[in-house]
Amino acid sequence: MMEQRLGHESGWAPYVTSLPAKDQMHNMMFWDLDELDMVRHSPVYDEAIKQKEQVRKQFSAAKPALEHFPHLFEEIKLEDFMHSSALVSSRAWQTSRGVSLVPFADFLNHDGASDSILVYDEEKAVSEVIADRNYAVGEQVMIRYGKYSNAMLALNFGFTLSRNIYDQAHIWIDMSEQDPLYKKKLDIWEKHRTPKSQHMCSSGCARTSFAIKEVKYSGNKGVGIPQALRAFVRIFCATSIEELEEMAVEAAENDGRLARRPLKHAEREVHAHRKLLLHLDNMIQGHSTAIEQLETIDGAASRSMHPFRKEMAKNLLAGELQILQSAYAWVANYCKTVACT
Repeated sequence: MMEQRLGHESGWAPYVTSLPAKDQMHNMMFWDLDELDMVRHSPVYDEAIKQKEQVRKQFSAAKPALEHFPHLFEEIKLEDFMHSSALVSSRAWQTSRGVSLVPFADFLNHDGASDSILVYDEEKAVSEVIADRNYAVGEQVMIRYGKYSNAMLALNFGFTLSRNIYDQAHIWIDMSEQDPLYKKKLDIWEKHRTPKSQHMCSSGCARTSFAIKEVKYSGNKGVGIPQALRAFVRIFCATSIEELEEMAVEAAENDGRLARRPLKHAEREVHAHRKLLLHLDNMIQGHSTAIEQLETIDGAASRSMHPFRKEMAKNLLAGELQILQSAYAWVANYCKTVACT
């Protein structure tokens, strides 16, 4: 913010004046509520709301200190703080000297398939790009920011890809504390799940998130459907202590993992996975409806939305929808296979 205020008097002027202006940035912290509503059916909606609130809190904490230096910062505005915050968070990376902004090296654009390498040379005190192939004169050299989904790219970098090979979707499932078997289910889940973060929500439920990728088929296995998710739905659907105890015994027979093998009781296995199918179907319907609305929206609401952000929302939802549909297809086929055995 200080260097921006100095303008051409800044020692970093060639770099600072080349950075994108606020109206050129599309990180989701800049989206208004109507624009965020386009992705309400994606978990990134809640993440964007949290991010916006976090930046507001940081601004409130920093503002009293910055106001002691009016000759450096002039009037302190949230919008300017957000702009600076987004510039730094989307461009800084780890070097041997800590988290750094590396002027002009951070202008390289993202390609998820690129194998070009950006390295910091401690001895030369420079950053270098090692290209992954021979480039033609005038051809843009790209790097890979990371194996990021469209949700992560939209949230932190302000763009999405029409076809993102690293895309993923998140499934949230609630286990109600009103369930008389809640504590027993939670005990077995904690003991036999693959480690995952669990979030407690205020409405009296254990909220668990599972990240899934597009399901690839390998024999009868759905590569992309986490074992932890399948274990959770089995526990979630149990209706008696006996069922839960039988699951614990079966898990102990399979290296402690509840989803290493199908449940011996085929009906319970199918019932649990059909519950998962229902959950996936609800998410698919939500995403499909949201995409249709984006394609047909018109009037004042449409005019208020930035066209680039609208396209970002479409890419994000379409990518998640494809993943959810691939998971649904595998689980539906799995149910048929188990029911026939």
